[in-house]
Amino acid sequence: MATPKNDLHKFLDTKKADTRLIGEIERHLMRQPISDRRTDVLHPSEIIKSDWCHKYAYYLLNGGKAKRDKPNLRLQNIFDEGHYIHAKWQNRLSDMGVLYGYWEGLNGSGWEISKEVDTDAHEYKEVPLVYEPLRIYGHADGWVKGIGEDCLIEIKSIGAGTLRFEAPELLYDADGDLTKAWKNVRRPFRSHLLQGQMYLELAKRQFGTDAPNELVFIYELKSDQDYKEFTIKSDYYIVERIFNAAQKVIDAVDAGVSPACNVDPKGCKSCALIGD
Repeated sequence: MATPKNDLHKFLDTKKADTRLIGEIERHLMRQPISDRRTDVLHPSEIIKSDWCHKYAYYLLNGGKAKRDKPNLRLQNIFDEGHYIHAKWQNRLSDMGVLYGYWEGLNGSGWEISKEVDTDAHEYKEVPLVYEPLRIYGHADGWVKGIGEDCLIEIKSIGAGTLRFEAPELLYDADGDLTKAWKNVRRPFRSHLLQGQMYLELAKRQFGTDAPNELVFIYELKSDQDYKEFTIKSDYYIVERIFNAAQKVIDAVDAGVSPACNVDPKGCKSCALIGD
């Protein structure tokens, strides 16, 4: 398969780097396949965004191709650090025997709690959450059973970039001091709150009365591994408009009529990605 033009330029740039090992590592990453994240479903992490474009979502749901660039080494480091932090907290809960979810192994797969799973022979696939009528597919980071009432968990790695995007006022008030700004984080960030409420509602639609009614956020500061915990209760009202927007998109797909851009009447940056 031909290498996309932007990726080819990046690959050639790495060959110019005067390094002993980094250049080779960068070229190795550039050779890896692009993420196979599904585009024929709606992802909670996308549809909660204020700039989620209904027209672009319609395009993707009808088989349109997403335009993706491969992450550079710095961005891949950020992703990998986030994955490590997730795994660290999940492994602790697994060792405690309280981590419930979908486990996948050579000898079988299914929904189990960690105390009843050979965790050396199975991989934790977290908590897949699916609502077929709206083609919403997501997954929570975990489901904890046996410590009070059941709860979902979301693990978030927090850095300066997170604060710049989610709460720039905290960094401003702290004169750019990340440690000082971190001390003033006293509630989940808005996008995290919306994502958490989406998961709680999806769990309710999938598991009925067995679904957890609360979600616990674990925040870890990447710079020094400090941590915070926040708990939210299920409140559908907070995400009702998001489910309604998803319904509008699915109705448009069923009718075969593309919706107008809801972000900008002249077309948004996502609209510009729609192919012929």
